[in-house]
Amino acid sequence: MKIFITGIGVVSAIGLNAEENLNAIRSGRTGIYPSDQHHLMMGEVKLSNDRLMQMLQLSPEDYSRTTLLGLMAAREAWKGHSNHPDIRTGLVSATSIGGVDRMEQHYFDSLKAGRSDTDPRMIHENGRTTEKMAQALDITGYINTISTACSSGANAIMHGARLMAGNRLDRVLVG
Repeated sequence: MKIFITGIGVVSAIGLNAEENLNAIRSGRTGIYPSDQHHLMMGEVKLSNDRLMQMLQLSPEDYSRTTLLGLMAAREAWKGHSNHPDIRTGLVSATSIGGVDRMEQHYFDSLKAGRSDTDPRMIHENGRTTEKMAQALDITGYINTISTACSSGANAIMHGARLMAGNRLDRVLVG
């Protein structure tokens, strides 16, 4: 069985889409700079969550930064694809720390309030990012999250290819 790549989406410190990233790589531009908040060298997307929500035309909701950045890349990759009931479609999303920004905020809020207990409902779920992206893209078939540290993206790609090679899906958005 042949598998084809029909779309690509990239969001990084050097660009908000595949073309910007490719141009930055070709010109030798780096995305590693001292952080505005942490005074450490890092690559970061220098847009607020509010600005990302505006760009994605999302109504104000509790979106983690991981969801917003992932959805931006996913929409670029998914552009031009529409859902059809006869096409078995899936989403395999990869993360290493997805949603941890929300967990950190709950932790700091608890400290400020003088609480030392951890509410189990406040612990983030990596799968929530995947669910939000699937919902936004109207993907209702196979939905899975892979969290294996730095290799998560590669594992998502391999898993998606195996799902298609095994005739479980006709197409899958991975990354």
